[in-house]
Amino acid sequence: MAWSGADQPVRITSSKSTSEEGDPAWVALFFTSMVVWGREMASSDVELAARWWQWAMSVPNAKNPVVDETGEFAAIDQPTDVWFLAGTFGGRAERRCTIPHGRPIFFPAFNMFQKVPDGFFARGEVPLAPAATGHAALNGVPLPVRAVTNDKAFRITAAAGGPFGHTGRFKAKAWGLWVRLDDLAPGDYVLTFGGEYEPGGFWVEVTYQLEIR
Repeated sequence: MAWSGADQPVRITSSKSTSEEGDPAWVALFFTSMVVWGREMASSDVELAARWWQWAMSVPNAKNPVVDETGEFAAIDQPTDVWFLAGTFGGRAERRCTIPHGRPIFFPAFNMFQKVPDGFFARGEVPLAPAATGHAALNGVPLPVRAVTNDKAFRITAAAGGPFGHTGRFKAKAWGLWVRLDDLAPGDYVLTFGGEYEPGGFWVEVTYQLEIR
């Protein structure tokens, strides 16, 4: 599992906020703004990872958020209880995104899935990348990244013309290095994250200019 940050919760304010002394509050860790989790995988993360795959694979290529280079399509088909962010199919992207205040944010630093064969007794294997690494930072402050394993197959309905090479309904298993953020105060943030399959191999790097409002 890739890991960055401390074991204790980290909390960060918007770069627009100011402390009572008038200094930019984001340069200090101000304990009322954002919570990020510790090392242990939570059952809710497993559910969210499966939902992320359904979200990402349900959008055709023309407006798919993983293909999107600017953030123009970041709001496409977002659920009402969480906001998903996307990586890339390799390489770098810089995007802008406005997220409603109070919406948790969930995204992969690195992730992969495996289609489960059809058939009642078909089990399928969980895709794993032991050498993979992931990282994330908000306003320059490192965030915890943790491994999430979907070892129980989940259902996906992939859109025709999607970028993942699969169409229709099927089951899959997945693995990834994920980050979850809650309770970001209104304001502007710079979120960076990415991952690498193995040293010198496939890599992803994304920068989001976030506005929470």
